[in-house]
Parts: sequence; C-alpha cells; structure tokens
Amino acid sequence: MKQVWLVILLLVSGIGWSNEREVEIEITSTVFEEKRKVHISLPTGYFDRVNQDRRYPVLYLTDARAQMTHTASMIHYLQGGISEMIVVGIETPSRSRDFSPYDADGQVIVNPAEHSLLNFIRTEVKPLVARRYRTNSFALLSGHSLGGLFTLYSMLTAPELFDVYIALSPAMGWGSKNLLPFIEQHPARLKLDKTLIIATEADTPFEQQIPNFIRLRKSLDAHAGPQLNWQASLYEAEDHMTIAHIGLYDAVRYVFRNWWITGERIKGDKLKFDAHYQGLSERLGYEVVPEFNEMWGLTNYLVVKAYLEEAEYIVNKWIQYYPHTAEPYAMLSRVFMAKESPQRALEAVNEAIKLSVNDTRQLDRLKRQKDKIQYAL
Repeated sequence: MKQVWLVILLLVSGIGWSNEREVEIEITSTVFEEKRKVHISLPTGYFDRVNQDRRYPVLYLTDARAQMTHTASMIHYLQGGISEMIVVGIETPSRSRDFSPYDADGQVIVNPAEHSLLNFIRTEVKPLVARRYRTNSFALLSGHSLGGLFTLYSMLTAPELFDVYIALSPAMGWGSKNLLPFIEQHPARLKLDKTLIIATEADTPFEQQIPNFIRLRKSLDAHAGPQLNWQASLYEAEDHMTIAHIGLYDAVRYVFRNWWITGERIKGDKLKFDAHYQGLSERLGYEVVPEFNEMWGLTNYLVVKAYLEEAEYIVNKWIQYYPHTAEPYAMLSRVFMAKESPQRALEAVNEAIKLSVNDTRQLDRLKRQKDKIQYAL
C-alpha cells in the first residue's frame, strides 16, 4: 500500500526517478509559459546518515539530454579528488532559441532579466534546487557549443549567479557573431571575481572556431581584471564532441585542485591539516568540510604508519566534523591502543558502541575490538 501511495505522490508532484539519487523534475515555468524538465543527480553518499548535515556545491549543466549522463557519472566518480557535488541538468529543447544571447536585431541582450533561459535559471531552477536539497553557496555553470556561448554570455551579464563558468567549445561564430565585439567594446565586464574556464578543440568542423577562440583569449589577456581567474585552452587531440567530457574533467579538477591532503604532508606538523582546509575554504569562498571517507583514509594511514600524535589530532578533528558517528571513536580507540593507553581506548570504543546501536555488523566488529582491549587490560 505504501508503494501505491508513493507512485501517486510522484505522479501528482510531477517527479520521476530511477532511484533516490537520480530525480527528474517537471517545472511548469512561468518564464517560458510551458513545462520544462530538470534532472538532479545527487552524490553517492547524500542519504547516508554520516552526511545528514552536509551541504554541497551545485554544478548546473545545459543540454541535459546530451550531457547529463556522462557528466554526473564522472563527477560522482571523482569525489574524493574533487568536491562531492549535486549535478543539475537543465533540458533545453529549443537550443537556438534558449541559448541565443541575441535579440531579434542580432544585438546582445544586455538585461539578463530579458533572457528567458537566464531568467528561468535565476527565478525557478536555482530556488527549487535550494529548497529541495542541501546546497551550499558555491555554484558552477557548464555549457557545450551553443551552451558554451550561453555560459560566456551568462558570466558577462549575470555574474552573480555562479562562481565558476565553464565554456566548452563556445560557438562564438553562431548567429550574428556579436558576442566577441560586445566583449571588446565592454572590457569592464571582465573585471570580475570569478573563475572562467574555456576549452576548445583543434579538430573542429567550424572554420572560425579557432580564430574566434584566439580572439577571445586576446581580449582576456588585454582586459581581464586581476581577480578573474581564467584559463583558455586549445586541445590538440580533441574534437567538438570529446571536448565536452575532457574539457569539463580538466575544469573541475582545476577548480578543486589540491583537494586531498596526504598523511606524509601532515607528518611532523599536524597543523598543516588546518592550514590546508582553511586555504581551500578561502579560495573557494565557502567552508570546506573534509569528507567522511577522506577522514577515514587519512587517519587510517597515520595509524598504520605510527604517526600517532598526528593521528590523534586528526581523529579529534574528525569527531568535531561528524560528532554523531561511531567510526572516528573506533579509530581513536586504535590510536590509544597504539599509544599503549588501553583504558582510554576502552572509553573510546564504548562511545563508538553507543553510537552503533542500529548497525548490527558495526556493533559486532566493535564488540570484538572491545574484547581485545579488555584482554590487554
């Protein structure tokens, strides 16, 4: 009966999904005056108890039907090397209409409120995602081809919407071709505290793609403000389709560079852990909290290598970040046993057992760990 009611609820709400992490939402858009779909792909651990208080950056993606599947799988595969992210794919059924930055006269639409897709994202998509999911303040926009043109246009006219703009093979030679002259005539629009990543292919079917790319790069060289963190890369071995995947891979790896800190870097100076995450937080503009599995891997390495002072310090950080989980207390118990402090190890494992009352497998493992400690006493 519960399953029947769930199906009814999904039909009424206009939501369908293949599983709880992959959701399709139909929006009755007041901007477009028609129904539009967005696709949501959540991080693999989004519903895990340990992550119940975590908030995530959001990658917004145009051309959802073409780009969502490969992008979401790549982003979730890379977690740990980059931030876990919510991926939001926006369906754009009329690409030339939706993406065009030009009015009927071929001029750039200067007021973003007059651009339907931008207005749809600003007033309907982003608020919906913020209401339904645990998001933080960091947002990225990625688009390919005409979507890349739209991404560039979005940064120039509505820079407040996103922190990172990723333009993959932007079709600057499409339509009236007026976006490049617009950039050259309005260099102040490049004085931004944002990240812009442009990637285009050398193996291209479009005659003006590379000349336009070089022209855009010259404008950025000449006019970009010091706070605009930008890259413009020409990929010799890629074509117009492969750049959509390879370019985005490189872009997110760059945005979340130096994400992981190793045990060897912490050895002898445990405060490097704090400095690392403080540096990431300052660079990205939001508080970066180490992921649960990252904390496990780091502390396990420190214990195995017998870097025990560092291990104890990091485990206590882990407890601060995830106070209601058993694993850090179990690891702390291992640290105390290695430091030949079985009484403190017993106290830690007892705390882990208290937090594992609903996990039979974990409880059995912890009780075996406790038996070994009591034997040592």
